[in-house]
Amino acid sequence: MKKAIYMITTLFYPSIGGVENHVYNLSREFVKKGYNVKIINPVINYSKTESYNLDGIEIHKISVGNKKNEEEYLKYKEKSGENILGMVNGYKRKYYYNKFKKDVYKYIANDIDNSGYDEITIHQHDFISSIKLSKSLAQKYNVIFTNHTGEFLFLKKLPFSNIPINLLTNHFKYIIAPSDELADFNGIRHNTTFSFLSNGVDVDRFNEVNGSEMNELRRKYNIPQDKIVIFSPRRWAPTKGIIYLVKSIRELKSENIIFMFGGNDYADYPEYRDEILAYIKENNLENKIKLLGNIDYQVMDKYVKLSDIIAIPSLMEAISLSALEAMACGKPVISTNVGGMPQIVKNLETGILVESKNEIQLGNAIDKLVVDENLRHIIGKNCRAFVERKYSWKSISEETELIYEKYKNKI
Repeated sequence: MKKAIYMITTLFYPSIGGVENHVYNLSREFVKKGYNVKIINPVINYSKTESYNLDGIEIHKISVGNKKNEEEYLKYKEKSGENILGMVNGYKRKYYYNKFKKDVYKYIANDIDNSGYDEITIHQHDFISSIKLSKSLAQKYNVIFTNHTGEFLFLKKLPFSNIPINLLTNHFKYIIAPSDELADFNGIRHNTTFSFLSNGVDVDRFNEVNGSEMNELRRKYNIPQDKIVIFSPRRWAPTKGIIYLVKSIRELKSENIIFMFGGNDYADYPEYRDEILAYIKENNLENKIKLLGNIDYQVMDKYVKLSDIIAIPSLMEAISLSALEAMACGKPVISTNVGGMPQIVKNLETGILVESKNEIQLGNAIDKLVVDENLRHIIGKNCRAFVERKYSWKSISEETELIYEKYKNKI
């Protein structure tokens, strides 16, 4: 029997982030199980529609729109930001992808018609960006949705939020969410049609290294061996709270520290990026910071392993895959007390929790772990054991497959 899974997402490599990593790792597990997995990734004004193989996964880059569409889309990017107006423009930017619903629908329908599958599963990973596409697909197929997005949490804060959320999600047969907060559809859907299911971790790839292996990685990637390295693998978007982590550097009592930032080339919020870079320059922090750009996920584990502490300073967050990957490598995590993060970060057990938008608390937490090497070691061991027990991708894929079996489409 030929079985296929269509993973639909506007976010995929070469960009980095939790959604991209989630889709890739989950897809890879289902390839191991014998499924044909296809990632459907529309890109505005891409050079040409193409498909290629990545670790057994079919990647379909679908070129939609033209140069003019790209320019219009980028105008929304420029206006996106942390305030209410910026959030509204962020919604408009993501919603812009719906202009190309017919093109993507046609591509998927043709692929299904010509592939000879016996069963297919359609798994949507966008919230706003593909809402029209998923509603069209839902007229013919069962569609499963994973709710990754912080925009959902923003909606939940609005008065009478259940009404728009219901309109946006009532066509999905089942909703998965990687935190309790993102899985809060109580009063909106029947409680048998949604559930919490965490992100997972490749525990074989993300693992602990000894001191000599760490030093070798630092030599390879030109990172000083005599520094305490704090790594923040977050795209530079307002909800990720990077500006507060940068501001915390001025609050530190400890010396001999270097901060590494991955994701600083993320282009969706240029004003936010410029604000951070301006702060770094104005406060003469360049010698304490190493900007790594958008790191290829194939080497992300190396940067985690050569680090001492991982920082997740988000304003909104599900259960961060980056945090779980760090914990799998035995690294203590400093995180803000938001979203799903308290489900994995327990104070002085698997890391330290601080309040969001608080550079002073971030600085104090960093100082505490920097000066106490033994505490870092104890927390790191706790982290590895915790992830091995609860968050391997193998176990996550097995739970996901139970949902697939219930909502698969016979062809």
